[in-house]
Amino acid sequence: MSLPLPKRLQPGDTVGIVSTSSPTTPDALERTKGYLEQRGYTVKVAPNVLASFGFMAGTAQMRADDLNRMLRDPGIRMIVTSTGGRSAAHLLPLIDYGAIASDPKIVIGLSDPSILLNAITGVTGVPTFHGPNGYDFGHTQITGFSEENFWPIVSQDLDIPYVFPVSDKIKVVREGDIVEGRLYGGHLGTNQVLIGTRWAPDWKDSILFIEEMVVELDRTDAMLTHLRLAGILDAIRGLIVGQFVECKEGHVETLEDVLLRNCADYEFPIIANVPLGHTADKITLPIGTQIRLNPVEASLELLESPTC
Repeated sequence: MSLPLPKRLQPGDTVGIVSTSSPTTPDALERTKGYLEQRGYTVKVAPNVLASFGFMAGTAQMRADDLNRMLRDPGIRMIVTSTGGRSAAHLLPLIDYGAIASDPKIVIGLSDPSILLNAITGVTGVPTFHGPNGYDFGHTQITGFSEENFWPIVSQDLDIPYVFPVSDKIKVVREGDIVEGRLYGGHLGTNQVLIGTRWAPDWKDSILFIEEMVVELDRTDAMLTHLRLAGILDAIRGLIVGQFVECKEGHVETLEDVLLRNCADYEFPIIANVPLGHTADKITLPIGTQIRLNPVEASLELLESPTC
């Protein structure tokens, strides 16, 4: 299947910064803007990036208007979410999916905004990018590893298959066949909200990746149970588990135990400890593209270009 692809980011292109969940801080925004400008890009900041409406960066309509304005702007070639937080799901029925379908552009984020990435790709087929966001670029010092695994993905003509440089970090939780499938996933608790909605991607024959932070093991178990009861685990071909950040393990079971127990009725391979999501070092994963999960060599390969 031929995907509608965004164009690769070029020097001088315009990058938009938008808050789809919670607001960022003025200092983080300035550092994000400065970082992107130092790399040679023009930056546009959405009006409500710093807005405050409870724990949200403005009402759902305000945040959706900001995002849609950028999706409709032909001059903006990459959209970066300013930070994570809560409430991105409010935007699902308000997004102008037709705008990005007719003019594909790079949309990058993680954590709470990852629900929007999966919805956009699920509805339009346009790949989106799970990797560093404005928080990484501006609030903290982005690591060299994250930079080396982000900028080539969005700005270079990659050699395909492209091998993600994480084989030395991967732990094979359960062996199995080498599998290929379209990639979907992100923050587990956030994307759980997609299940049963009309914006959910087609999980059939996909490869799912999950990550979490600051949750107890019983909550992780409940979320995995929901995936199982909802039929998601019946549909997928493989499971990629990121490094769960600041998540305590139980007195009896470990995260690995909970994964294997919830996936006991299936034969797909499971790998863990992949640097993605809330870790300082992270790879950028193009959602919606075909990847290969090889549990024999503990490797991940991108099988098609996410940009043109």
